[in-house]
Order: sequence, then C-alpha cells, then structure tokens
Amino acid sequence: MTLPQKDKFLFIHVMKAGGTSFSEVLSANFTTEQRYPEAYINADTEFFDRIDAYLHVPRFVADVNALKDQLRIVLGHVPYAVRSLLESDYITLTLLRDPIERTISYLKHCRRYHIEHMEQPLEKIYEDPWFHGSFIGNYQTKIFSMSAREAMAEERFLPSSTALPKRQDLGDAQSFSSEIKMLQKTAPGRFSLEWVAASTGVINVDESRLAIAKKNLSAIELVGVTAHYNRFLSKLVERYGWKITSEPHRHVGEDEVISTAFRNRIADDNTFDMQLYEYARSLSI
Repeated sequence: MTLPQKDKFLFIHVMKAGGTSFSEVLSANFTTEQRYPEAYINADTEFFDRIDAYLHVPRFVADVNALKDQLRIVLGHVPYAVRSLLESDYITLTLLRDPIERTISYLKHCRRYHIEHMEQPLEKIYEDPWFHGSFIGNYQTKIFSMSAREAMAEERFLPSSTALPKRQDLGDAQSFSSEIKMLQKTAPGRFSLEWVAASTGVINVDESRLAIAKKNLSAIELVGVTAHYNRFLSKLVERYGWKITSEPHRHVGEDEVISTAFRNRIADDNTFDMQLYEYARSLSI
C-alpha cells in the first residue's frame, strides 16, 4: 500500500545511523518508481554506480530533479544542503546517532568491507587520516553545516602521493596508470569513495559550524535519534499517515569489547558531534 497524500520526503541518511533498516519502511509506503535511488538502479546496476547515485551530490541532485514529478521519497548519504538544490519542496527527515556508537559501528564497517582495513584493530582504522577526516571526526556536524557550494564541490582531502585524475577525466579504468591501478588494488575502499563522497574531509568544525548545524536541524520537519527509533516511526504514522506494518530489522554488528579509554577518546575527539547529538535528542522528544 502506498500513501494517499502527495507529500514528498527527503531523508538525510547519516552513515551508520539506522537508515539501512529504514528502507524496509520505505518499501511498505512507496512504490519502486517513487523511491530514489531505486527508481534509477536495479539488480543489474554495477556497484560503483549504486554508491555513486547514493553519495555523489551532483549526481544525486541531477537525478532527483530530473524525476521530480515522479519521486515521493529521496534519500542518500548527502549533506543537508542538498535540500536547497532540489526543485521540489520536500518534508525532510533524518536520524542522528550517539557519536561514540556511530564511530564504532563505522569502524567495524570499514574492517568488514575495506580490504585496506581488514583484520586491523579498530584503533588503527580510527587513525587512518583520510577516513577519519572524511567520515569520523565530527562527521554529523559537517553533514548538517555544509553549504550548497561545499556539498557540490569535489575538493580532495589528503591527496595521495599518486596523482589521481579529476572525476570528469576518469574514463575507462583500462586507461589508468600503473600507479593508479596499484592504489586501486591496495586501497580500494578509499579509491572508490574518493570519487563519490561529499568533501567532508576539508571541513574544519568549530563553534560557528555547530551553530549552523543546530539551525539546520531545527528546520528539519522530523528529527529522530537511533536510541529512540520507534518514537521516530510513530511520528511518521501520526504526522504523515505512514504505514508501519512491522518493526524493521535492525542490523546489529558483531559483539566486541570496546575499552573505556577508546570510547573516551572518541568522545573527546568529537565534542561538536556530542553537542549536536544532545540537541537532536531534544528535538526528537
């Protein structure tokens, strides 16, 4: 069953903040043709094209605007600023997560899926400068404070010693130099994300950034936190008439003892995200 209303929704999917399980709810309320990125991809779509549609802001904006009369729900790992770049009006939704738990979950994700991080201690992955700058350090504050220009920019953070071509000059992988092919082989996680993710790594977070992030969060129609996920779902039902037929599956990572010292280190390194999360909690009540 799909929703009778003509409301359109934009879900800002913060990495490792419960958005994957949210897809089950979307399937129950919107047809494939009404959902982005599903309206553009299918089972045969190559992996790179999938992450490109979900993360690359210029592609995301162009795709969504091209299908603005068809789409009812759009979501991606994109900064909040994309809202100002879309040509239709969207009710915006998002979920934030405790920064310590989000970071630990992301580190486990890196170890599970990135060849360069497999079998590494979480603390070592945490210290990877490119991943830390791009997806760990005060990441939620960056996502909600970036401007539209910053969201669309393709500046690189910590370029490697191997000169990578600009995205528009990528061409066929067969044309890559031997050095680029080696980087692709030894660090495929970073290599893939380098071309598609928003340039969060170049953002320096300070008090002014935190203030912007809080202001933008206050403009979002429905803010939730993963610790109270059911409350978020209930508000979707009460306010917008969504159907929640069953509680979505929540992915639970493997059990692992995380030291108090490491948890404290994450908190100390992410003081702005800690403050933004508390603000999000106040909005989610």
